[in-house]
Amino acid sequence: MSLEANKAVVMRYWHDLWNDKQRGVIDEITVPDLKFHFPPGQAHQPPTLHKWFDTSRSAFPDVHFTVHDLVAEGDKVVAQWSYVANHTGEFLGQPATQRRVTDQGLNMFRIEDGRIVEMWMSGDSLGLLKQLGMIPS
Repeated sequence: MSLEANKAVVMRYWHDLWNDKQRGVIDEITVPDLKFHFPPGQAHQPPTLHKWFDTSRSAFPDVHFTVHDLVAEGDKVVAQWSYVANHTGEFLGQPATQRRVTDQGLNMFRIEDGRIVEMWMSGDSLGLLKQLGMIPS
């Protein structure tokens, strides 16, 4: 696949799945045994993308991602992103706080045959937990 085609798959991940809430996109753009790589200390480490989406959507139903940059080389695409959301549902045992939260980070995706097979995630989990009042600032 071309670099542009790989970028398009990643943009579907951000826009179709997260921003447009099209859960069915998961099965179109990822393989069933998608491999996640979380940084040490990541607060939320679900076993599947379906679970990640469901948990996040329940806690932050209005989450909106902005992709600021995409860089592709070979079978990898790196995305620099940010999001804003309101905490209106339970998250990690914390009841809804109604707080507006923000985060930013980077994800790297490995693409094979038009589908995401591996994903590395790096965001500010500590900052998110502080914004939610789950740990002191």
